[in-house]
Amino acid sequence: MKRHIQNTLFGLAILLIFTAFAMGADPSKPITSKVKYHHFLPAPLPEGLYYSRGKKAVANIDDTPEKETIVLMTAYRKGYSAGWFQAFLLIGENETGMLKKKELFKLFDSGTYDFDIPGKTVEIQNPSFVFKKQASDQPWFGGVSFKLVDLTGDGTLDIWINGPGVAVISFQNGEFKEVLSCYDFAMEPPEYVDLDKDGIYEIKVPNTIPIENVDGNSQPEWMSLYEWNGDVYVLNNERFYAENDEFLIRLLRRYNYLLNRYGKFMPLCEAYSFYLGLVYYYQDNVTTARRYLRWVVKNAEKRDYIQAAESILKKLPSP
Repeated sequence: MKRHIQNTLFGLAILLIFTAFAMGADPSKPITSKVKYHHFLPAPLPEGLYYSRGKKAVANIDDTPEKETIVLMTAYRKGYSAGWFQAFLLIGENETGMLKKKELFKLFDSGTYDFDIPGKTVEIQNPSFVFKKQASDQPWFGGVSFKLVDLTGDGTLDIWINGPGVAVISFQNGEFKEVLSCYDFAMEPPEYVDLDKDGIYEIKVPNTIPIENVDGNSQPEWMSLYEWNGDVYVLNNERFYAENDEFLIRLLRRYNYLLNRYGKFMPLCEAYSFYLGLVYYYQDNVTTARRYLRWVVKNAEKRDYIQAAESILKKLPSP
């Protein structure tokens, strides 16, 4: 009898603990073990593809007092040729303990499949003056992730997404919108840094300029610097290169190495000639900039370099 009473009291204690936990639970936070976020991506997947479970965060990222749930998912393929083809960013709000979609973004589309899912498509852009073509119809390899950080200095957290490039989603003028999208083709990841300590971050996107038949150590590096203009992030490479003599010297050394090894008019030098002309243009060295860019117009084989050089030459004052 005594043992039966003890078991009964123990059971009641456990019941009271669970009841107290349920009564004290915060209904604004979803029970993550029961939420299947891919249900917000209703379109059927092509055969052999699956939705990832998603990376999640809960924070206040807009002008409401309630916290939002941010989830990053991918459509991926298992097996030997595993990779992912499309990333999705879900922003939701909680109503009576249930998650409701506020916004859905489609990111880093490989172009292999047409995911007919309602949402805002973020077109990732090639960095300005980086003419590498992004391969289409190929899966993405490597991870995709996000961080929440106040990049714009307005007191509201923004969404920094890092994958094949970088994208930034920010709450501006009453809506969530993309304020930066850029591929990167370098081993070093993009980064945000407050260069002038004003509470607003600049964004640096490094790139390696590919040159055929030249080893990676001799391929020029490039950095695209974006800064906040109050509405979106805009390119301001003049700010990065105007006084960056260290970068200029490194670029000249590699360029001279190629000249000494292969010859003055080797077509492979067109990339170096273009970027040297561009840096001298940013440094307001008009005479030297004109010399390099004219060489590109006259000797380059790639049309992208020729057109870009011609457009910059038109901006230079007459000799």
